[in-house]
Amino acid sequence: MVDRPQVVPYGSARDLPSFKKMAQQIAAFRLLGFILPKDQRKQLKKLEKDHHRLTETVDRFYALLGERNWVFTDDINLAAIEDVIAAEDTGTAEKRLIDYYKTDGRIAFPLLRLHRFEAMRPRMELLQKALADYEAGRYYSTVLVLLSVMDGFVNDLETSARQGLHAREAQDLVAWDSVAGHHLGLGHAHQSFIKGFRQTKTTEVTELFRNGIVHGMLVNFDNEIVATKAWNRLFAVADWADSRKRQLKPPESIPSLKESVMRWKGTQDQKARLEKWQPHDYAPDLNAEKPLEVAQVCTDFLEKWRKRQWALVGAHFMELGNTRSSVGQLAVQAKDLYENLQLSTWTILRVRHIAAAVAHANVELHVNGSIYRADLRWVRTDEAGSTRSEWEPGCWTLSMYGPSHFLNDETIVRNAG
Repeated sequence: MVDRPQVVPYGSARDLPSFKKMAQQIAAFRLLGFILPKDQRKQLKKLEKDHHRLTETVDRFYALLGERNWVFTDDINLAAIEDVIAAEDTGTAEKRLIDYYKTDGRIAFPLLRLHRFEAMRPRMELLQKALADYEAGRYYSTVLVLLSVMDGFVNDLETSARQGLHAREAQDLVAWDSVAGHHLGLGHAHQSFIKGFRQTKTTEVTELFRNGIVHGMLVNFDNEIVATKAWNRLFAVADWADSRKRQLKPPESIPSLKESVMRWKGTQDQKARLEKWQPHDYAPDLNAEKPLEVAQVCTDFLEKWRKRQWALVGAHFMELGNTRSSVGQLAVQAKDLYENLQLSTWTILRVRHIAAAVAHANVELHVNGSIYRADLRWVRTDEAGSTRSEWEPGCWTLSMYGPSHFLNDETIVRNAG
């Protein structure tokens, strides 16, 4: 079992080690401001302004919503959340926060980023189903699935001391050097999470009372508040898991002003591009001089399947994490999955980009004499298996590549005669 130093909840975002380090660095460079070039002085002022903006936003968020057990997480968009915390009362702020999570991509994109955890990958299909239920208003299902995923994820996170989320003490959920580690953050919210209930209650609840819900004592939790809190808690637990890793790393040297500015600028540029990005779709023109990338990749996959070139079919399979299958292993896997499925003709009907790293290709497939209208899901990843936005280095890989996901009774148009 890893011996970890005790983490004390942070009274303010200003108390986080990384925030304090940045504040110290800004103060030090301010003293030397007169010798800095004009452009670096402007960058320093901008950095100082944004540092103040972030700390104020985090503290204002918790002042309004901390007592209702909402957690500020790393994936929250700063500009969008400022409208939430501009509310004069907690009720309005909570309603705006729920609307924030219901905006396209606010859950889907950070959900993709959970692939970075090996312990989360077996649960990703469940999470996708939970998102579909949430969007359809099946909040009871969303809550139960997310509670199950969080418990299992935390249990698998540290195999040397297996403990589900429900078995952790509130103190253990204080996230080191994370906005989730605020004294009104994840550790505070966890107290209600593990609260016990001995009698059945039929009155509506608006808190994520895990023990009461899972053990059947609280039966009226089917509402958007509890379901949205479950998503918020999932992303907070992910931040906590990240903080556990960072806590064990040796301290980094303080970056130079230029490095800090470049890191900050890169983060802001990425956020700005994600904010401007809009879902879009198109009918691919495969005869164009340069067809769009997803259409090209999908075409290659389908052609290789039609020609039964199994190694090249397997090369399109999505693999997560640093481990990579050999060409031979991918060929065997592809052959096992597709050998009995003879693809004779195919058509790409439409390509839909639903997130900056996710696209769906609607296709018509003639397989074993039957016609299917199917949906192939493509995710952009880098060499390490992490998701990447469409403007970043990477390639489109086929997610959920098992044919049973897209060749089934729901997608068949006409059976073989």
